[in-house]
Amino acid sequence: MGFRDVLHEARRWQTLIIAISVPVLASPLPILTEHQAAKCGYILIVMGVYWVTEVIPLAVTALLPAVLLPLFGIMPVADVSMSYCKEPVMLLLGSLMVAVAVEKWNLHKRLALRSLTLVSAQPRWLLLGVILPTWFLSMWMSNTAATAMMMPMVSAILQEIKACQESDVDENGTLVPQEQEEMTMCESPADQALVMRVDTGVSVKPERSRAESSSRVLTFAKSFSLAVAYSANIGGMATLTGTGANIVFKGMSDGIYKKAKTDNPVNFANWLLLGVPLSTILVCSLWLWMQIYMEGVGCFKFWKRNTSSYHRVQTVLRREYDSLDKMSYAEKSVAVCFVMMALLWITRKPGFIPGWGDLFKPKYVGDSIPAIIFSMALFILPAQAPWSTRTDSTRKLNVQDGKLKPPVKLGTYEKLLDWPTVHEKMAWGVLLLLGGGFALADGCERSGLSAWVSSHLNGLSQLPTWAVTMLVSIVITLVTEVTSNAATTTLFVPILGQTAIGMGVNPLTLMIAVAIASSLAFMLPVATPPNSIVFAAGYLKIRDMVLVGLPMNIVALFFMNIMMNSWAVPVYNLNVLEESFRSSMNFSQPQT
Repeated sequence: MGFRDVLHEARRWQTLIIAISVPVLASPLPILTEHQAAKCGYILIVMGVYWVTEVIPLAVTALLPAVLLPLFGIMPVADVSMSYCKEPVMLLLGSLMVAVAVEKWNLHKRLALRSLTLVSAQPRWLLLGVILPTWFLSMWMSNTAATAMMMPMVSAILQEIKACQESDVDENGTLVPQEQEEMTMCESPADQALVMRVDTGVSVKPERSRAESSSRVLTFAKSFSLAVAYSANIGGMATLTGTGANIVFKGMSDGIYKKAKTDNPVNFANWLLLGVPLSTILVCSLWLWMQIYMEGVGCFKFWKRNTSSYHRVQTVLRREYDSLDKMSYAEKSVAVCFVMMALLWITRKPGFIPGWGDLFKPKYVGDSIPAIIFSMALFILPAQAPWSTRTDSTRKLNVQDGKLKPPVKLGTYEKLLDWPTVHEKMAWGVLLLLGGGFALADGCERSGLSAWVSSHLNGLSQLPTWAVTMLVSIVITLVTEVTSNAATTTLFVPILGQTAIGMGVNPLTLMIAVAIASSLAFMLPVATPPNSIVFAAGYLKIRDMVLVGLPMNIVALFFMNIMMNSWAVPVYNLNVLEESFRSSMNFSQPQT
């Protein structure tokens, strides 16, 4: 058997090889020492490698703490199990159920198509019409779902752009192929074979014109695809529920503040003060950068008239939007529930005025309460208006996953959300991933591993806080390119939180930097599910993603660090470390 055959067999059996070899190779760590921190370090290494290589699904890897932490004597199984159902997990559970209802009734598709019909048919404005709805939807629903919903629309837009590149529009608005038109303009067959008119008015050979047209369409395809993935990643960081990394950060920061016997200032409302401005800046930068990538520096010449006609694109989008028919009662009901939930999140504890949370006992209510209330309401409220006296014939047959969903019939009671739909579309793996991350973080804290690692990073205190924040954000951005953002946040947040306290810095300074930087994954297909989805469309190569994503990473890191040293400081009082943190954190030697 040759070397190539050996490699082929190793790749074939890589799941089994990695799953067995990693625990075996790391086994000297807990065997040669009795320190609890070493045992927890062993668990951390195994889970970290499993997460990076995805040798088994991320959610399955997240179950390891439920087994290994009790077996190594780090935490009782009852305490570990409690970590899998903390308040941030309930917050994500409720918000995901509402997102499933939005997806079931195609409310997200209506919003996206409506945005596209409102913009001009020129590529730069169509690009904006693609970016904005993806960005907004990813704030409230799964980034993966938002990307998967937008890509078919992008494909339809690209098909019509390609058709428009190959055609002209006469004075009556009728599409006329270029070659047919050129035959009436050329004087001889020789001229007809050598010359054809293009949008710029320059005479070129047909082969060259076709090649340029094909290259331009391919550039459009790359730009639109990357814009969808990047806007989904950027939108997720805007809200506390927008991405798993933010939820992980919220749960772990709750733990640190609870141990310090003080209130965690982070909530849904004040996170918007950080996430929305930064996300808005980045999405505007994305739009500008994608225009430069499509058209070069000529994109800045807004006064230059683009003679290409893309009226067919508008026609197709308008036809697709009209096919949705008028907004149904079910869509309106889901939209009301969605808006009410968001308003309750924002007004629970706005900060500058008392919120509805002040009506209850302190620490008794959280952001998960509105999420659970409205997710439960969706299982009760009807999909048809109570005053309706006939079959809802206005609701057209809806194709979902290849199955025809019939209209609501008279005499039936269809609810806005049903359990089979939730069971099928809910991202259950994300909930397990969060729970496993919380359990691992609790194990690192109890075993003393977090304190031991942070004590060896105290040399960072010699650097200015802004420099440490920038260094951390750069490292996290590189790490998150090869592993999931939630896994990256899980591994780094607890350690860097205690590191910040050891430096005499507010722990939120480094923890927020980790949470946001873990969403800045723009360079590789494996970095995030949105990146993987657009890469699978076939328009992109890894080289394209690296070349386009690297400038986005640099710009995002620049503005993120500006945010951390400007408006984030007064929002969370980052320049102050409460004395209760120093007394609560144990920086002694690891437990044995």
